[in-house]
Amino acid sequence: MSKSAFLLLSALTLAATSVAHADLADVKKRGELRVVMSGEYPPFSQPAPDGSLTGFDADVAREIGKRLGVKVRLIKAEFSSIIAGLQSGQFDLAVASQSKTPERERAVDFLSQPYYYDGFQLFVPANSAAKNLAGLNGQPVAVAQGTVFEKFLRDQKYPNVVTYSGEPDIYLALASGRAAGMITTRTVGSVAIKNGQKLKAAGPVLQQDNPYITLGKNQPQLKAAVEKALAQMRADGTLKQLSLKYLGSNITAPSR
Repeated sequence: MSKSAFLLLSALTLAATSVAHADLADVKKRGELRVVMSGEYPPFSQPAPDGSLTGFDADVAREIGKRLGVKVRLIKAEFSSIIAGLQSGQFDLAVASQSKTPERERAVDFLSQPYYYDGFQLFVPANSAAKNLAGLNGQPVAVAQGTVFEKFLRDQKYPNVVTYSGEPDIYLALASGRAAGMITTRTVGSVAIKNGQKLKAAGPVLQQDNPYITLGKNQPQLKAAVEKALAQMRADGTLKQLSLKYLGSNITAPSR
């Protein structure tokens, strides 16, 4: 996608008009919390063999619904469409590893603190000699469309950015030689390597990345209830246990 097309898409997405949203009482009456995520971001969200969604984000969403006393319907959507879906009231909540940006803050509400702490990392094929972005000499670098990883590369004026719908397609692009590197989080890349992807980290962490749970504007009761549920999950160790289960380490507290 060209830079101009990306900027146009971002403007159209963030300019969507907010509508009246379902607050906590409406969610309780419905008996269902509609939670969106990309489903293409392992180990945070990905398809399970039975067709459902699994991963850290998926289980965090299910646990929040349990504590709110409602069923959870997990909805898979293109990452770049999630904000517009929250604005239009199509989704109640996004547990989708979204980073906070000024543009997103104008469009949706963020909880008061991140639910995990991570960082941007460049990964390259295991046989690559590149040690940083400059070492790729302008070869294609792959990112998921509409992510802060894409914004980072475009802000850096990297000359050859290629976008895909999610990490699984990016791994295929790297394996086939259509991309010479990718930017994702340190955790996502590290778990991929443990699961057999022939990749390696290149250079230090590029930037901190501390994702949040988001929801549409003007839902104060729902926001407060989700904040409370997440605080309980931190206090009783549930969030840590889910991180250890899916990510192999606890990234739910800031590093000291």
